[in-house]
Amino acid sequence: MSGIGPTPLSTLATPALFALSDRTIIVSGGGRGLGLSVARGCLEAGANVAAVDLLPVPTEPEWSEYQEIAKANGVSLSYYNLDISNSDAVQQVFTRIFQDAPSKSPIRGMFLAAGVPSSLTVLDSSIEYWRKVFDVNTAGSFLCCKAFADEWLRRNKTDGSPGVGGASIVLTASVAGHVANRQIPCSAYSASKAAVIQMAKSFAAEWGKLGIRVNAVSPGYIKTVMTAGIVAARPGYEEDMVNSTLLGRASTGDEYRGPAVFLLSEASSFIIGADIVVDGGHAA
Repeated sequence: MSGIGPTPLSTLATPALFALSDRTIIVSGGGRGLGLSVARGCLEAGANVAAVDLLPVPTEPEWSEYQEIAKANGVSLSYYNLDISNSDAVQQVFTRIFQDAPSKSPIRGMFLAAGVPSSLTVLDSSIEYWRKVFDVNTAGSFLCCKAFADEWLRRNKTDGSPGVGGASIVLTASVAGHVANRQIPCSAYSASKAAVIQMAKSFAAEWGKLGIRVNAVSPGYIKTVMTAGIVAARPGYEEDMVNSTLLGRASTGDEYRGPAVFLLSEASSFIIGADIVVDGGHAA
């Protein structure tokens, strides 16, 4: 543009805006399902990936297949067992992940996919049940974000000026955090994910000028191991969910690789405090 000099992005070709090279990305829930799909996307975009999950070992054969993808792209895929609702464990594991990251590929992003569903009515729910859902979906996201910011800010002092080259956090919310789920009673889940949407905005307000962008993605109905149990227990649920979308189908984990890489990359450098709804038109 006339009268405007070079900008941090002006020297990058458009495809390079979406690259995640020379960095390491943390992916919670990275042992299976949505998290593992996002991990693949990050690997293919050039990032090293540190996957964390409650599972003792990640899901096969996908994990071995993605190790081959990592090898083909000259990056690494590592695994850390972690209960994200345990505050001491989160801090310890995140400190280790930051220390383990290669000096030429420091931690610069995190995608939080770990979560638990709920399918009880309000009258059938105990306070202990609600707390369990919130402990993982909301408190777990808080603990991971806090640990990430603490470790990243201690290693990356800034003058408060926004710009390219910082870090990006992407939280997984849900379309259920936007609209009532008429297909299944899940008030605890919906409330926990609505909180995640506001967390993304609030954390962005605190950390944006320190170099950390925070955004959220709100998926619609995804075919995963987590949702398979609900489908099996509730005949007609999947058909109702599919019929509620404008596309007339469910999504797969692979359809979130693109939004995740976009929000973790320089392509979204001016996007902060946003929630990207990826729901096939369910909430339209």
